Amino acid sequence: MKKFKSIIAILLVCSLFFSVASCGKDTTDGTTTTTTEQSIAPNETVNSDATYSDTVADTSVITTATPDTTSGSAAPADTQASVTQSSGDSGQQASQTNAPESQAPQQTQSSTPPQSSSNQEIHEADGRTYYVYYPENIKSSKKTYPVLSWANGTMCPPDMYADLLSELAKGGYIVIASSETMSADGSAQIAALDFVISLNTNSSSLAYKKINTSKLGAIGHSQGGRSSVNAAVKDPRIKCVVSLAGSNFLEEAEPNSAPTLFIAGEKDMIVSPSKWIQPAYDVAKGPAVYASLNGAIHTTCCTNPEKYSSYILDWCDAWLKGDAKALSTFSSNGTFASDSNWSDFQCKGF
Repeated sequence: MKKFKSIIAILLVCSLFFSVASCGKDTTDGTTTTTTEQSIAPNETVNSDATYSDTVADTSVITTATPDTTSGSAAPADTQASVTQSSGDSGQQASQTNAPESQAPQQTQSSTPPQSSSNQEIHEADGRTYYVYYPENIKSSKKTYPVLSWANGTMCPPDMYADLLSELAKGGYIVIASSETMSADGSAQIAALDFVISLNTNSSSLAYKKINTSKLGAIGHSQGGRSSVNAAVKDPRIKCVVSLAGSNFLEEAEPNSAPTLFIAGEKDMIVSPSKWIQPAYDVAKGPAVYASLNGAIHTTCCTNPEKYSSYILDWCDAWLKGDAKALSTFSSNGTFASDSNWSDFQCKGF
């Protein structure tokens, strides 16, 4: 079994290396977009083709799924993927025990409310699975919460990011993650926002009357980081963005006026900080911050989410909760700029 998991890990990392980095400029034809992906290795560019659907989901029908925690037919709501990484984040390939999304257990549809003992709901709608993470005290709380819409990296299921998404929810956010794994154009991420907002009127959901619909953010990893920027350009409801190792094209990043935190990994050989992330920061029109995590590879946000979560929460708190102290973290003389774990810090527009 251990050998089998290692093989799966190698295959997943190879898939990431050759396709996660970025999809080429979208060419829309009807409801399907064809795109060319570029995967950056040192001193060379590798091209491969991939297709994905850019159809905006129809949120008129909502079906919830209840995880079966006894029969084994579906994973429990609080199941988290196990991910391990070579010591020191030295830039070597990560060893990951996540099976491809196609091998993940299928959720069974039910008309009953989803299990929420772990502050998570799982919904099936629009041909996708939606995972919704909630703050720990949401059942008893009388206030409303801002929403973060998450976008996955190429061919990476939401389980890979479960620890990070849980941390963001604990920070006072309702977080929705779609099962979409080819999300570059931002449409699936916008559809996820539409879906979670619909739960605001669903009395069987923990989100019932708990969503602040005017405080919405987008966050994603790799192709999902690109999605987050594109979603913000397309949807003015999105008030802030976090792009983790995002494969952002300049022509897509340039019109972005939403406050955006661009985070890179110093040893990321899939999405090169100097070729992709720094240039996207340079052309972004809105308030922005750029920084590179020392020693981090492309998947460090999966294996060590605690290295990111506090600054992500500060960024979201600043723009979605109006927290002036959190915003000061990102000033030129703030905590982030002086953190020795990070380098190449830059900020603009605030």
